Amino acid sequence: MAFTALGTPAWAQPEPEVPERPPVGEENSSPAAPSDTSPSGDGETESPEVAASEAKDSGTEVAPFDEARSREYFAVLPDTVSPDTADEVRELPGVESMTRVDAARVEVEGEQTSMLGVDPSRFRNYAPRPSATSDEVWQGIADGGVALSDEAGKQRELDVGSEVSIAGGNGTDTREVWTHATSGVAGIDALVSRDTADDLGFPEGNGLVLSAPDADLWELYEQLGDTLGEDASLQLLADDPDPRPEGTGGEPVTDSAVEGMVSAAQSQRGVPYVWGGETPGEGFDCSGLVQWAFAQAGVSVPRVTHDQWYAGERIEYADAQRGDLIFWRTDPTAPDYISHVAIYLGDGKMLEAPQTGLDVRVTDVRMESMAGVVRVHTG
Repeated sequence: MAFTALGTPAWAQPEPEVPERPPVGEENSSPAAPSDTSPSGDGETESPEVAASEAKDSGTEVAPFDEARSREYFAVLPDTVSPDTADEVRELPGVESMTRVDAARVEVEGEQTSMLGVDPSRFRNYAPRPSATSDEVWQGIADGGVALSDEAGKQRELDVGSEVSIAGGNGTDTREVWTHATSGVAGIDALVSRDTADDLGFPEGNGLVLSAPDADLWELYEQLGDTLGEDASLQLLADDPDPRPEGTGGEPVTDSAVEGMVSAAQSQRGVPYVWGGETPGEGFDCSGLVQWAFAQAGVSVPRVTHDQWYAGERIEYADAQRGDLIFWRTDPTAPDYISHVAIYLGDGKMLEAPQTGLDVRVTDVRMESMAGVVRVHTG
């Protein structure tokens, strides 16, 4: 059950040019979420809902929220990161702190799901602020509950308080969905405690989440690769709030490839949204549709929405052209998280796989919560 398929990060130029991020405590300056999940008037976002049932007492007392930590890299290996190697990572230039996690792909209600086993007392300081500051969220995880990402929980209709089956390396277990709270680690759709991960048969300590807000991210990428070895998969988590310089990182996709991609995407109108879907005629999620449509035109883009955000040049919406990708931040549990993508068609129209219960469709571009626009590059 080793979690090994995240792939390496994708960006638009040879070096990830990421300026210093705003303090993590200011994440709520991101564009507002839709009105039913918007932050309260005092500037603080509401903590995620937790199950009404009383959590089982595991005897583990979770430490209070201490200090918000930025998230720059997630590294994962097939097996345990040795203590000596972990110490070497801690000593790399620019690394301020690090937390170990247990990472695996498991089946939740029969669907492949990427899950982390975490120490709630430590990991909460790396989580997006709405959940990081909630004692209830982390005590429930420590006591055996599951935190599903906001998208996975809602799109798969796995409600807070419901029971879900989890098939891991040690067989199948049943756990309560304690909350919907996005981890802040791209591609991860569930959190449990490390004790629960052990019960499920996860590899122990095969993942690292690093805070390195002042590091040269390209140098750190190279150093992590040298330290962890070729089996390590590295995920860039830091975000670049500024547009990328024009002309960097290869060339924009050709007009003919754009038209081939758009034509492929248009052919899937009416196909239902399916969480994790990437099958023509059967179902797509938003990033699955984007990846498949580009592939039909011979262009490779990453699978995860967060990584597609790095697949080209950032441009202003006013300069958007047919075939550009539009991104939004709509997750109330992680206001700085890229959570949705659509294909711009021109004239204020876009094509998207929106959400559970809706089909792939053409609609007007929504300005609310828009994160930005990316023109995909190749090379």
